[in-house]
Amino acid sequence: MEITVQDRIRERFGRATNSYDLHAEAQRQICAYLTELFTRCGRNHFSRALEIGCGSGCLTQMLMRRCQVREWVLNDLCEDWRVPLEKRLSSIPFHFRVGDAEKMAFPGPFDLIASASALQWMRDLPRFFHKLASLLSPDGVLLFNTFTPENLREVRMLTGEGLTYPDTGCIREWLSADFRILQEEEQPIVLTFRHPLDVLRHLRYTGVTANAAHVWTRGRQLRFCQEYPARFPAAHGGVTLTYCPLYIVAVKKEVS
Repeated sequence: MEITVQDRIRERFGRATNSYDLHAEAQRQICAYLTELFTRCGRNHFSRALEIGCGSGCLTQMLMRRCQVREWVLNDLCEDWRVPLEKRLSSIPFHFRVGDAEKMAFPGPFDLIASASALQWMRDLPRFFHKLASLLSPDGVLLFNTFTPENLREVRMLTGEGLTYPDTGCIREWLSADFRILQEEEQPIVLTFRHPLDVLRHLRYTGVTANAAHVWTRGRQLRFCQEYPARFPAAHGGVTLTYCPLYIVAVKKEVS
């Protein structure tokens, strides 16, 4: 049976459940910044909230500290996140829905939909934005980040592989049919690692390159480790890895 990209993503994030929180520093920073932007919209009471790609619950937990939500529905492609979520969010009731968010029917309406570092995996993002709008109540809030084309540029330039990220203009255009953007920001996150092998461990332990199909042969890994320090040295030793998140807070447009 053919292994699909979604199967590969599910498998590799499943393997990362025990290591993710220890190594996902950029993802934690992204959740913190999304939460900060969210507080600027001036709303902190919601009836029902949906989170797409909730993972270990980092964004969920941060949002729960800053707003009141009567009912949470959490979604992820990977069933393996259920136990980490139950541990992290033990004091807060939620419904965990496992499956492909592009195909699933969610029990809307919601007045808040949130997503951290997940929408880049969607196969048809314009259509998915429209689906999210259909799930939101009038004036509902959409809070999310995705990434710009410069994301993980070091790895892309050395391996020739990586996700294809739409530029900010495309994201704006796709949202414009159903949403009005309240906040939009780009804030690069530059991580420093002692050695290129530490970069590879970071990527594996967080599932970031879960769609990659190539095999790391000994020769390929050796070339990667030789070229990386020469092309992407950090200022005080080691090497860099650059995340380029795009943060957006939007509200559903009124139907005329």
